[in-house]
Amino acid sequence: MDSGTLEMRIGKLDRRVLIERPVETQDEFGEPVKTWVTVATVWAEVTPLSGRELFAAQQIVPEASLRIRIRYRSDIDETMRITHDGKVYGVQHIAEIGRRDGLEILVRKPE
Repeated sequence: MDSGTLEMRIGKLDRRVLIERPVETQDEFGEPVKTWVTVATVWAEVTPLSGRELFAAQQIVPEASLRIRIRYRSDIDETMRITHDGKVYGVQHIAEIGRRDGLEILVRKPE
């Protein structure tokens, strides 16, 4: 996927997605427990990957199922997850759109 050919279409950011990052805390016995903290709730363009796009995406992400485009943020990475329409998706790949115009995020099927 060539991020130089990506185009950010702000008018298509018509879905709300929740971006979360993992945080390790301890339970009452001192054992590590992974929890999730909200980073942001943002407007996004959410597109299911078609058969052709999925085939192309498999070169990067074998299990990618959605392409999510958002305005540029510097605080997103592959350890995070995105919730859309009540389903949780793991972030698989992030590509910058333009020169910090936006981000294209490929996410995998719900966990």
